[in-house]
Amino acid sequence: MSTDLKATLEQSRLAELGLMTATLTHELRQPLFAIRSLAQLAIANEAGDPQTYLESLVEQTMVLERIVEAVGAYSREDTGVMIPVDPNLPPQGCVDLVGHKAKQKGVSLEVELDDRATLAAGDPTAILQVLVNLTQNAVDASSRGQTVWIRSGMVDGDVVFEVLDEGPGVPAAVQQQIFEPFFTTKGPKDGTGLGLYLARELALRCRGDLELLPSEKGAHFRLSLSPWMGG
Repeated sequence: MSTDLKATLEQSRLAELGLMTATLTHELRQPLFAIRSLAQLAIANEAGDPQTYLESLVEQTMVLERIVEAVGAYSREDTGVMIPVDPNLPPQGCVDLVGHKAKQKGVSLEVELDDRATLAAGDPTAILQVLVNLTQNAVDASSRGQTVWIRSGMVDGDVVFEVLDEGPGVPAAVQQQIFEPFFTTKGPKDGTGLGLYLARELALRCRGDLELLPSEKGAHFRLSLSPWMGG
């Protein structure tokens, strides 16, 4: 192997390592913040049931576990193996993981399921992580008293998952850039610009697609997956 080729491969490896490190930093920030806040409340012995704090701490550690699993799935070689996924489960799991954050901000999470939706072909952990990322972004963009919707259904033969909010939406000038790595409309302390990039990469791993749809108000994201055909 030539010296130039070795140098190119090493640079590629370092770039991938840097991207994964930044991705982990982005995805782990929220649950770590929640864990610290809950621990501080418990130490301060503020009004509330200590048992509730402990239960919330356990929930947040489970969030960390799911994030590590999702990033691990992203970093593993794509084998192309898909499994059947119940379309009703990811939205419910998303509420379990993001509900605490939404409640703290005074934002309602509404789940709308379509009983006609068939099984989707994909990776359930990856699908859940995509929805969690979209829902967290929607909550961040929402004001107290607003609602975020998480939906499942069928569109043109595909199984779809949608997240909609009542926030300011995505400015038209940057809609073509939102899935690029390190692009963000948030401040440097609030985001690294990797959330939507990683979400779309996970969607592609599931042989699906993630897109921003036109919306009169707020943002409207759709994850589209092929129906499970058996096998």
